[in-house]
Amino acid sequence: MWESFVNSFIFLLNVVKYRAKEVDFMYTLFIDTHDEVITVSLVNESNVFTKEQASFHKHAVYLVPMIRSILSENNLTVKDIKNIVCINGPGSFTGLRIGLTVGKTLAYTLNVSIYLMSSLEAYLVSSEKSDNNIAVIEDTKGYYIRGNNIEEQYVTDMSKYEKYNIVPKVLDVRKVVSEALKKNSVNAHLVRANYVKEIEVNKRD
Repeated sequence: MWESFVNSFIFLLNVVKYRAKEVDFMYTLFIDTHDEVITVSLVNESNVFTKEQASFHKHAVYLVPMIRSILSENNLTVKDIKNIVCINGPGSFTGLRIGLTVGKTLAYTLNVSIYLMSSLEAYLVSSEKSDNNIAVIEDTKGYYIRGNNIEEQYVTDMSKYEKYNIVPKVLDVRKVVSEALKKNSVNAHLVRANYVKEIEVNKRD
């Protein structure tokens, strides 16, 4: 699996050397691998092109071919990417590691900016703005929560949050990318995942 991932990634990076045509707009590449569905999108002022794929715990197998495919289908190459936005968790250890490795390597190679957004913030951004909304990701022992006025945290008891409305786990890619690009970009070397297990351990210490 890893050999296939590496070979696909090398091929993708080699495309940087070539460009079939000029394009009118530069695109933001959006990568979300925090759960079992991989989402890859290309976003500009006029369009949002999206591919989704169930990972079956094989993010390394699917992610790079998905990026190659979505670029090819729209007659683009990686040289047409101006920014990269990645979801950095909470979420799957393997999924986030693969997604962020691809994102930061492309950002460094292409010399473009990379932006990060929490999966919880992404769910909130994708919903109607309300102080009564919270985003929740559940694990076997507790909950990762965030609200518009509630800092991201790990809790084991949701009783004090019963009055809040839990937003659906659905992403509006254009809204997420738009909000992410308002943040400060991140040095590609400093990109770090917000792993589910890591948060849990930190909150218990």
